[in-house]
Amino acid sequence: MRRTFVFDLDGTVLNSKNEFPQETKQIVLNILKNGDNVVFATGRMHISARKLLENVFGKDIFPIISYNGAVIYLPEKGFIFEKTLDMETSHKVIDFLRERNTHVQTYVDDLLYSEKDDEEIKLYSKHADVPYYVVDDLKALPHPPIKILAVGEAEKLDSMIEPLKSIVDGKANVFKSFSIFLDIVPSDANKGIALQFLSEYLGFDLSKTIVFGDNENDIYMFNVAGMKIAVENAVEKLKEVADFVSKSNEENGVLHAFNTLFPEYTR
Repeated sequence: MRRTFVFDLDGTVLNSKNEFPQETKQIVLNILKNGDNVVFATGRMHISARKLLENVFGKDIFPIISYNGAVIYLPEKGFIFEKTLDMETSHKVIDFLRERNTHVQTYVDDLLYSEKDDEEIKLYSKHADVPYYVVDDLKALPHPPIKILAVGEAEKLDSMIEPLKSIVDGKANVFKSFSIFLDIVPSDANKGIALQFLSEYLGFDLSKTIVFGDNENDIYMFNVAGMKIAVENAVEKLKEVADFVSKSNEENGVLHAFNTLFPEYTR
């Protein structure tokens, strides 16, 4: 039975310099050579994830779950799964974040929008390696967003989670994808739902699926996968449900996990 390996990017595979380790690249190639599957599952925009992976591997060869599960892409097929927030919920979230003077950005048709040309959007754009567009009113964009992101101090964002959950009233999921990022995505989209959909679409066995992650948004796919591996820098609630806690992303925790659990892919 073929295995499927699912990798989160930021905080898991990538280190703090946004680097994809060469050793991990070789492991991925070895997995493919062995006839097994590789999927990347990220909170990033699709365009950002795809550009990063093409820069590393030189070609478009991987299924990509992006936007924390709101979008699934397959090479040669394109997008096979897309969810968006409804306009009413989106506008409520934008108003809530405006009132609290919190940076808010939206993702519409795989493009990044902000109302302010501030440091938050500049840093995010540089990190994701994507352009951004400044508009007068995010609520005036004609199409519904795939995701809304609040950027700010970790404690401030933490205090907003429960009030935002109340405001969206079950019509969106609210969770942290990074200490300073608070994601608002469609209620019928998360990494777990997307991974289940992809397993049915491609015909791979979730019980033979191994997932790697570091943050709250990865819990959803930890709940459906056969084996769960967290890096040492992961949030506590993810490590609590992990089958194995590896070294940190700065110490190439993915490589350590493979050396320990799956040495056949490191030879």
